[in-house]
Amino acid sequence: MRKINLLLSAAIVLAAAGSCSKKSNPAPPTDPGAGFTKISYLGSIDMTVARSGLAAAGLAGSVFFAGGTTDNGATLSKTVDVYDALQNVWYTGSLSEARYMLAGAAAGGKIIFGGGKNATSFSNVADIYDLTKNIWITAQLSEARAGLAAAALGNTIIFAGGRGASGVSKTVDIYNTNTNTWTTAQLSVARTGLVAAAAGTKIVFAGGDDNAGIPLNTVDIYDINTHAWSTATLSSAKDHFAGAGAGDKIVFAGGQTTAAGLVKTADIYDVSTNTWSTSEISQAREDLAAAGSPNKIVFAGGYIGTGSSTAADVYDIKSGTWSVLTIGTARNLLAGASTDFTIMFGGGVAQNGVSKSADVFRLSND
Repeated sequence: MRKINLLLSAAIVLAAAGSCSKKSNPAPPTDPGAGFTKISYLGSIDMTVARSGLAAAGLAGSVFFAGGTTDNGATLSKTVDVYDALQNVWYTGSLSEARYMLAGAAAGGKIIFGGGKNATSFSNVADIYDLTKNIWITAQLSEARAGLAAAALGNTIIFAGGRGASGVSKTVDIYNTNTNTWTTAQLSVARTGLVAAAAGTKIVFAGGDDNAGIPLNTVDIYDINTHAWSTATLSSAKDHFAGAGAGDKIVFAGGQTTAAGLVKTADIYDVSTNTWSTSEISQAREDLAAAGSPNKIVFAGGYIGTGSSTAADVYDIKSGTWSVLTIGTARNLLAGASTDFTIMFGGGVAQNGVSKSADVFRLSND
C-alpha cells in the first residue's frame, strides 16, 4: 500500500478559541468545462484514530472526518481529523461531544456535524466549524436522533430523518449559513438510515428504513431556490446504500433490498431534466460510501456478503460511463467526502478490525 508523505510531522490543533494560519496554497488544477479527464488513486494515509460510524464533509480544499466508534458503539470518539488537500497536511480538532452515527455536510463557509448517539442517549448537538473565523461553535438540532442524513448546497445545510427516543423520525432541520438561523420541515415519510446527496439546485433524501426496519423507496427532494419539496421513488426499496452528487447528477448505488438481498443497482437522478434512470456498479454490496466532485462520483468499499470490498466505482457524469479503481484496504462502514479536486474515504471496518486508513483520489487533466 502506498503512503502519501506528509509535509508536516506534527498535527496542528484547531481549538475552539484558537486560530490556524495556513501557508499560501498552490493552485488546484482547472476544470476545463468538460470535466476533469482523469481520476487517480494516490494511496492511503492514516487518521489519528481508527473508527467506524464516523461522518465526513469537505470544504475549501479540506476534508473533515468526525466522530465515530472504535468498537461498535462501546467506545466513542470526538476526534476530528482534517486533511488539507492542497498542502498535503493533517490537522486535528475535537467535537464538543463524543458520538457516532452522526451526519455531516458543508456549505457557505460552514461545516456542521449533527446528531448521533453519545454515551448515554441520542444527541441533538450540532458542532459548527466556521472556516472564515477558524472557530468551533455549537448549536442544537430540533430533535435528538442518530442514523440521520445530511447534505448541502449554496447557503443551505439540511439534516433529515433518523431515529430518536420516540422512534423513527421525519424531522428536517434546515440551517442558513448566511443568517446563522435554523428552521424545520418534515419528510414525507419517517425513516432512518436514509441517504442524502445534492446537485444543481436540489438536495435529495432517499431510501432508508421505517420503524419496523422495512426498507423504503421514498425520495424527498428540496429545491434551494423555490424552497419547495417534492417526492419521487427509487427503482427499489433499500437501505445501507450510498449516494453523492456532482454537477447536475445524483447517484444512489448499492444497498440491501428485502426481495433481492445485496444489489448493485445505481439510481441516477438528472436534476436538470428531473428524470431518473438506472445503471449498475461493479459489485453488489452494502455499507459502502460515496463522494463526488466536480464531474466524477466514486462509490468505495462496502460489504459483499463474504467480506469487504476494495472496489471504487467511478461514474463520469459527462460521459455517463463507469470505470473501476480500488482502495488500499477492503472495508465497510467507511465515510466519504470531497473538496475541489480531491475525493477521500476514511475509517470503516476491515478484516483485522476498525481502520484508520484514509484513501485519497485526485482529479486532473493529464
